[in-house]
Amino acid sequence: MHKNKIILSILDYYKEINIDFDVYVIADAQAKTCKYMPERIIHANEDEFFSRTEFAEIMSAIFNCFGFAKVFYSEIEFIQYILNHCINKSECIVYNFSRDGRANGKKSLIPSFCDLMDIKYTGSNAFVISLLRNKYIYTKFLEQNGISVPKSLLYDKKTTEFSSLLNEFRNQYVIAKNKCESASIGLTTENIFEFKNESINYLNDLLTKMHTTSLLVQEYIDGIECEILVLQYKGDYYALDPVQILFKTETNIIDTDTSNLYNYNFKVIDSPIKSVIQETAKKIAELLGIKDYARFDFRIKDGIPYLFDIAGTPYTIYHSSIAYLFTQYYHLPYESIYKVIVACMLSNYAFINQT
Repeated sequence: MHKNKIILSILDYYKEINIDFDVYVIADAQAKTCKYMPERIIHANEDEFFSRTEFAEIMSAIFNCFGFAKVFYSEIEFIQYILNHCINKSECIVYNFSRDGRANGKKSLIPSFCDLMDIKYTGSNAFVISLLRNKYIYTKFLEQNGISVPKSLLYDKKTTEFSSLLNEFRNQYVIAKNKCESASIGLTTENIFEFKNESINYLNDLLTKMHTTSLLVQEYIDGIECEILVLQYKGDYYALDPVQILFKTETNIIDTDTSNLYNYNFKVIDSPIKSVIQETAKKIAELLGIKDYARFDFRIKDGIPYLFDIAGTPYTIYHSSIAYLFTQYYHLPYESIYKVIVACMLSNYAFINQT
């Protein structure tokens, strides 16, 4: 059995504190989340929402941990409830899975509202969670702070000089993706191509197919892919064991189909590169001011981990690198994930109040 000292310490902390809260869960679910005012609100692609099975996995674990939990299937439903009821904010916490909308700051609505109402919640604050949505901005910021990232430029056919892209990527393989959506949304193998003089037409076609006005064009790192969870506990950061993605098909990226069909497995990386990934992920969490937890995704080439995506509220369903790490590698019950995240959240609020 593999043990992780910090996880065991956090679970001990969870046992020591009085978990006697009403837990409010906010989660967007397929065929369940009400599409309020569709004429005014641009809702997220349902591929981003939990399926019935995925949500059942999560809620069974949360009920097992905390007993009572009230579920809200949309951000607006939760906000209306809080505004219409006199709740005791010291006796409730929010477990936030919300992800509706398509704007850059779509995941920041609940954190900003909870901060306004002084309600404790899991995950980073509104500023950080918005920053984590914009791959281009945080990639450039991290690059300036010594983090290895793929070469990246934005393409917008109205404002971008194609020559700048050609100078940067000529005869190299690139990947073009949404700059703000989840990494797999709208992604296919067509998004990876060799950049040439005629690639401007190809990029314009991708803009149309992906229903967007701009694309993030990145150097394609053809290496192994891994995900690593970083926790903030009592104000300090801890990087857990990195988990490699094992693709079941020749597709070497988590595109839309691969994600929806779970066409990948996992294994924990146990080689000298492990400590490099952990130290890099910890540094990124510190630079960005992550609260409670986040998952960092890397491609590894020639012994160098290149950060290419960050999940501020990562999936913790059964088929996820986080669940694999906890249940298959640490041999802990699945619900331990939720105990750890809530314990981290409460420890960080206590740490802030002490300082």
